[in-house]
Amino acid sequence: MRRAIAAAAVAVSLTASLTACHGIFGSGAGPSPAGSNSAAAQPDTCTIYAQRRDAEVIVTPGHKSEWDALISDLTGGGLVWSYTANGNSLSNLTQQCDVTSGAYEAVVLDDSAASVGHSTCSGFETAGWTATTQPGPLARFLATQQQAQQRQQASATASAAQTQQVTGAQQSLTDDVSTLRAASSALGGNTSVAGGVNQMKRDYAQEQTDYTSEQHDSCPAAAGDAQTVSQDAQTVGGDLNTLNGDIENVQTGGIQSVQSDLSSVNSDLSTLKNLGVAPGAESAPVVAAANQALTNAWAAISWGQGQGQTINGDAQALVTTAQNWASQHGC
Repeated sequence: MRRAIAAAAVAVSLTASLTACHGIFGSGAGPSPAGSNSAAAQPDTCTIYAQRRDAEVIVTPGHKSEWDALISDLTGGGLVWSYTANGNSLSNLTQQCDVTSGAYEAVVLDDSAASVGHSTCSGFETAGWTATTQPGPLARFLATQQQAQQRQQASATASAAQTQQVTGAQQSLTDDVSTLRAASSALGGNTSVAGGVNQMKRDYAQEQTDYTSEQHDSCPAAAGDAQTVSQDAQTVGGDLNTLNGDIENVQTGGIQSVQSDLSSVNSDLSTLKNLGVAPGAESAPVVAAANQALTNAWAAISWGQGQGQTINGDAQALVTTAQNWASQHGC
């Protein structure tokens, strides 16, 4: 309330000063009448602003002479005022009124609180200035200028947001390509399936050796050899379980990791394409290597499954053969 009262006093003082604007701004030809529909051209203005530019009075025509006297009158109302020529900062202010007196037009702008602006507008009208029903040349120019500032700010904000988005997408692609390269290398270097098959082959070879021993031994040693062959077959069966676990680990570990990383890289590439920029990281060779690693891994799994079933089948069949041999020889 105190600020509003001070603003009202400022308005009265301001009006007195602006009534003498013919002396302050000169006696040359004024602008076109406030109600004119002519295009808003760059007017010659002075801007008087309060505090931290949270309220402004923009007047046209404007000349520098006697501004100090005007500022002195304004400051006498309780606020600190300053002035500038053709240096308006409108983006955060809202027009409170557009008033005219003869050839002069004044536009009062204020921030969202608007207490100073409302009081100043009332002071103008009390002093005989007329509030316009249609925007005058100065008001039209200021509205156009404000719209241009807002468009520039929106464009700059959008540009900054896109730049940030592009930077983020490029960094994400770089990180995901690196992760995919590592996952593909790990998958390609995984030899657990081949190792499991080789272990089955070694244990089945031992089973075959023990069956050969059975054939050369007489009873009761041959009967013991037949039992050893059965134990060897159980070992081969255990190897098959281990091999199946290795295969599952490859599927749920290496393969799924590469597939997930591929999806992330493709998503990054799609994002950059939608943003209209080329990818910064070279991804094609890494993607090709990843797809090849997947192909090789699935082929190794298929081979391992086939080998495991075949070896285990042969090992179990050999148990029956060994038992039959011992029985046929009376062991």
